[in-house]
Amino acid sequence: MRRLSNDEGKVLDNITKLLGEKVPTAIYARKSSKDLSKESLDTQINICKNFIKGNKNHLKLIKVYQEDETSGMVIKKTDEFQKMIEAVEEGFIKVIIASRWDRFRRDKLDIAKIKELFKKYGVMLIIVEDSGEKSALSLLQTEMVTSFNQFYVQKIAEDTKAVLINKTSKGRTGGGVPNYGYQVNEDKFLVKKIEEAVVVAEIYDKFELGYSYNDIIEDLKARNIKTRKGNDFSKSTIHDILTNVKYMGVYRYNRQDRIQSNFVVKHFDEVWVEEGIKEPIISKKQFEEVQKLMELRQLSHKNTDYLLSGIMECEVCGSKMVGSSQSAGKGKPRRKHYICPKHEKRNGGTCSNKGIDASTIENQVKQNVLDAVNTYIKTDLFDISVFKEAFESKKRLVKSINKSIDHAKTSKRNTLDRLIDPNTRDEIKKELQDRVSEINEEIKDLENRKKFAEDSIKQHQMLAKKQKIQDIEATKLFGNEPIVKRLVKVIVNQVKIGKEDIQIKILEK
Repeated sequence: MRRLSNDEGKVLDNITKLLGEKVPTAIYARKSSKDLSKESLDTQINICKNFIKGNKNHLKLIKVYQEDETSGMVIKKTDEFQKMIEAVEEGFIKVIIASRWDRFRRDKLDIAKIKELFKKYGVMLIIVEDSGEKSALSLLQTEMVTSFNQFYVQKIAEDTKAVLINKTSKGRTGGGVPNYGYQVNEDKFLVKKIEEAVVVAEIYDKFELGYSYNDIIEDLKARNIKTRKGNDFSKSTIHDILTNVKYMGVYRYNRQDRIQSNFVVKHFDEVWVEEGIKEPIISKKQFEEVQKLMELRQLSHKNTDYLLSGIMECEVCGSKMVGSSQSAGKGKPRRKHYICPKHEKRNGGTCSNKGIDASTIENQVKQNVLDAVNTYIKTDLFDISVFKEAFESKKRLVKSINKSIDHAKTSKRNTLDRLIDPNTRDEIKKELQDRVSEINEEIKDLENRKKFAEDSIKQHQMLAKKQKIQDIEATKLFGNEPIVKRLVKVIVNQVKIGKEDIQIKILEK
C-alpha cells in the first residue's frame, strides 16, 4: 500500500494547517454491470480505507459513496456520484479517494471535467494505485490508462449501437419498458396494446381538432382512463405522447435533446431507425402536422382569453388592440371588450378610438370564418387528398376496436357459461359476477371510443365530398372553443376597428 507522495503531502500539510484539523475525506467506489475486473466494492473500499489508515495524520474519513451495477458511461445516471458532487460544492469534503481512475469514469473527457470541478472547489483527488507524482512519466501513464478506459467504453457503445440498429430495423424492441400504447410480444417485437393505442390515437386526433392539453386531460378523466401506473394523465404525459416519434413507427435511440448537463457525455450519435416499429399508431403525416400545431400554439399562447388577440388593429392610430374587462356589478360576469392602448389616460390618451364590445366583434368574425370555410369546401382549391391518409387511419382504428370488442364479448360468454354451471362453487360465482361487470364496463368504454372514431370518419367523408357545413354542423363547430381559435388564427389575417366601421380581412384563396 502506497503512502502519500511528496506532492500530495505538501498540499495536505497546507490544508491541515489552514483547517486546524485533519482533512475531511470521502471514498468513492463503483462496480459496473459490464466491469470485467474482479475488484468488488468491498475490495475497493478496503483499499481506500487502508490508504487513509496509513495516512491518518492528514486524513479523516467522513463518508463512503458506493454504487453497484452502475454503468460509468454517463455521469448523470449515478446517484451516489451526484450526492458526492453536492457535498463537494457545499464544502463538506476536501479529499476524495478511489482505488483506480476508472472507478470514476471510463472517458477522458469525463475525467477531465471531474478534475476541473474538483479544482474549482479546492478538492484533492487521490487515486490509490496512482503514484501521486506529477512527473512526465506518471502523467503519461495516467493518460494511457484513461485512453484505454475510453476505448473500452466506446467499444461497448458501438457494439450496443450495432445490436440496437439490427434489432429495431427488424421490428424488435431495443429494450426498456415499452411506451404507453405498446407492448412486447413473446418474439420481442413491439406491437400495439390495443386499449392503449386507441387512447394515443384519440389524443392525436383531439389535439389536431384544436383541443388543449387541459381539454384532453378532462376528457380522459371523465372516462376514467388512466396511465399505465394508474394515475391521471398530466400535461407532461400528453406532451410526451404528442412528441414521441415511436408512434409514427420510428425508433429513436440515444436522444441528444435529453442532454441536460455538461457532465452527460454521449458516446455515439443519435440513431433514428425508420420503420423500426412495424405497427405505427398514427401516420407520419399526422405526427408532422401535430408538431407544426404545437409550434403554432407556443407562438399564440399569450392573451388566450381573447379570440382576436394579436390580429386586431386600431384603424385610427395603427396600434394593436388588446383585450380588457371591467366589472358589470356584483354577481355578474365581467364585461369584455377590445381597446386601443393609446386611448387610455395612463398611455397619454392620444387616440380617439374607444374600442368595441368583445362578443359583438367576435361573433361577426366567427360568421365570416364560417362563410369562408363553406366557400373553400365548394371550390377546387380545397385539397381533399390531405384527408385520405387520416381517413384510412381512422378506419384501421375502428377495425382494431371491433377486434377488442369481439374478444371482450367472447370472454364474457365464457365467464357466463362458468357462472351458470351447477358445478361452480358459490365463492367462485361471486368472482365471476365481478368479472362480468368488469367486462361490461370494458365493452362500454370500447364502444364509446369506437363512436368517437366513427364520428371522425364521418367528418372526413363530409369534407371529402365537399359537402357544405350546415347550420347544425356550424353550431357544433363553433361550440368548440379550441376549434374556433384555431380556425380564426389560420383564416383571419387582420381585423381593423375604426370609429364608424369594421374591416375583417380573410385569408385570400
